[in-house]
Amino acid sequence: MNKLIEEFRREIKRKAIVLDIGGFRPPEDPFYSWFGKVSFCKFGEDWPMQDGEPMHALAQINLTDFPFKPEGLERIAFITVFIGPKELPIDTPNGNNWEIRTYENISELIPLNQMETGSLIKAFPMKSHVIEEDYPCWNDFPIECPEEIDDDYYDLFDNVSGFKFGGWPTLIQSEIFWAPWNKHKACPEYVFQIDTTEKGNWMWGDNGVGYFAKGTADGKENEWALSWQCY
Repeated sequence: MNKLIEEFRREIKRKAIVLDIGGFRPPEDPFYSWFGKVSFCKFGEDWPMQDGEPMHALAQINLTDFPFKPEGLERIAFITVFIGPKELPIDTPNGNNWEIRTYENISELIPLNQMETGSLIKAFPMKSHVIEEDYPCWNDFPIECPEEIDDDYYDLFDNVSGFKFGGWPTLIQSEIFWAPWNKHKACPEYVFQIDTTEKGNWMWGDNGVGYFAKGTADGKENEWALSWQCY
């Protein structure tokens, strides 16, 4: 039995990086990862707007500080994430009620002119730590679970929640169907998630999770998709 468990563990485990929100003194490095704050852009970019109103800053992430680069992010050094000011996006493309921007070199970044958005999201610095073993939720199995251990799966294999890069998404309702109707032309695959956080005063619906995916189809590798689930 133990041998079966270990073999299955090796088949499904993934390495992940979790970003801890707050709990330490803000660093002096302006390029540090932050929740609820975005300080940089590249020349020619402005603060993103939605229907004439500024979006809220959700996060900036410095991937050069990561212990390793999760799959799909090998060429990305810095990410910024914004969210619409009035309602959560539902199956909308990047730039419509949410926006993710990625940069390959921090040297190309310049200070982003700040805007008052009325956001209630609280700003905290974030630091990363490695999760050596992250396991899929029941609906995300890449292979069939052996009958001998399926009743004890969640006692044996943990899915780590939080602001997480890599690993497996923390599912609430079902596997992620990328809009529309699982026929997204970019064939996006999960890259990271942003969880509900009481400390950061941010919630996806009823204690949900937002999932961010990067395109894998030819010519659409730089397209992003967002989906979220809640209770």
